[in-house]
This record gives sequence, C-alpha cells and structure tokens, in this order.
Amino acid sequence: MIYNRKFYAFQRDGKDIFHREGNGCRMEKKEKALVIVNPKSGRIKVKSQLFNIADYFSQSGIETTVYTTSARGDARDYARDLSGHFDFVVARGGDGTLNEVLNGIMRAEVKKPVGYIPAGTTNDFAKTLRIPTDTKKAIEVIVKNEPRPHDLGVLNDEIYFSYTASFGLFTRASYATPQGYKNLFGYYAYLIEGAKELLHLRPIPVKITCDGVAYEGEYIFVAITNSLSVGGIMKYSPDLPNFNDGKFEVLLAKKPPTLKEIVDLVLNARNQQYDERYITILQGTEIVCESNEEIPWTLDGEYGGKYKTTTLRCLQNAVEFFSEPEPGE
Repeated sequence: MIYNRKFYAFQRDGKDIFHREGNGCRMEKKEKALVIVNPKSGRIKVKSQLFNIADYFSQSGIETTVYTTSARGDARDYARDLSGHFDFVVARGGDGTLNEVLNGIMRAEVKKPVGYIPAGTTNDFAKTLRIPTDTKKAIEVIVKNEPRPHDLGVLNDEIYFSYTASFGLFTRASYATPQGYKNLFGYYAYLIEGAKELLHLRPIPVKITCDGVAYEGEYIFVAITNSLSVGGIMKYSPDLPNFNDGKFEVLLAKKPPTLKEIVDLVLNARNQQYDERYITILQGTEIVCESNEEIPWTLDGEYGGKYKTTTLRCLQNAVEFFSEPEPGE
C-alpha cells in the first residue's frame, strides 16, 4: 500500500539497547520505532513535535520513522499496514489517536508492543499507565521499560477500545466538543459541552447482562472500563481496576430526582464516593446491553456507533504496553 501522506525518517548510528528481565515481556530488540503523530492534538507546533520526538529516541540509538495523520482512520491504517516493519509502535496524540493505533495493531499480522506519548485533553489512559504528559519523560518510559501485557475491550467483535466504552451523560461531549475548544480550554471544554446535556437528560431503558446476571433499569450513564478514571469525571479507587485480569469494571448510574442531586452525584464520583441508591459497580468479562432503541456509544472518547444490542468482551493480555512499573516493583 502506498501512502500519499508525508512521513519523516530519522536515524542515528548507534549503540546497543540494554534489555532487562522483569514483569514485562522481554523484547528481542528495540531498535526501530514507528511513531504515529496526530498534529491536531495538543498545543505544540507540529514541526517541533516531529523533531523533538525523533531526537529523544535517537539519543537512545533508536531509528525513528514518523507518520503524521490528516484524516480519521489514518492512525489505524498506518499501524495495521506498517507496524510489521518495526520493533514497536508509538502513538502521539489523545486517547482517540491511541484507540486508532490499537485498532490497527489488532488487525496487523504481528501484534507489536505499543508506546504512548499523550497529548490529549484528559489523557485518562495515560494516567492509568502512569505515563507523563511531558514528551521527553513519556519517551523515557518507553526506552527504559519492557512492554507489559494489558487487556483490551472489543465491541461486537469489531471495534477495539483501550479503557472505556460508555453511553449517556457527558459521553457525547467527548467526541462532540470541537478540537479547537479542547486545545484552548482543555478539560473545561468537556464540562461546558457536557453541561448542555443536563438540560435534555433522559434515562435510557436498558437491560445489562454481566457474565450472565441481568440488571434492568433506566440509566443516565453506563460505563464499561479498564481505567482509573473516565473523562476525568468518574474515578475509581486505585486498588479496584486490574489491567490484565480479563475483567471490566462496570458502572451503572440511575437518575436522581433533582438536578442538584445529579450534580452532587457527579461531583462525589470524582472523589470516589458513590451513592448506592443510584450507582451500581460490577465486574465482568462479557457485558451485553439490550434496548428497544439504538444507543450511541463512545469508545475511548470517540464515537463508536449506534446499536440496539451491544456485546462487549474483555480480551485478556491482548496487547503489550510500555508503562511505568507498579509501585514497589
């Protein structure tokens, strides 16, 4: 396949890369990196992004090829079609860019390890993996560590997601907020867009079956996650998620009777305080959502399609990520 997008190749004659054993998966070599950059994420000029990233990798003796995206789907296609020529793949952008890269990796003939240089608005997944938002420090995580196995989710056996699939309150804001607003206002852009939803909030009648156990009700928010937080709004206790146990955390939220109680519910959830009258938290490997109406889903902050019946499965150890070791390792 021939691309008409611009790419940049960087190389420095170099040194051997030190490999160590650990809780991660030891790589045979770490010499050639495919870096996929979304130039619309973040506030740094594209040219400085490219050369700084390449320079940081080359200082460790890693040959770097950088592709920039210009349309939705580019990152997925680059990862799918080109990753086989490299030792690992790096996504530079927001969680949506990483989502595309992962969808490409899962469709590639050989699944290469994935690194992440976060440049989005909330960077939920980066926080989960303890990856710094500083570019140089994020690259150090990749260079100094071995990749670790991580679960992935898949919706209807078709679309993969790294940390969350959700519908309801605030979820539309993640993909409906204009990119310019995200770059200008950051996290607050989501809150501004999400606040509009409160004016038209409507619970959705749905049946949720988690590993064979059914829960029926009218919910304003449902999230199937493998993360410490979702959109910077819902947060879990750090000891709850296990990122390679083959299980999701499932959060079901019903509508409180007043607007004030809805706001309190959201604010308390940010502090890991859940009102059991309205919020149920489960764990499961397979979750089936059924409704009489088509429900629009959000996957890793991007629009994931509308479905009446949705099956979400957790794929244990489906991909390898570069991340910081757990405390005490």
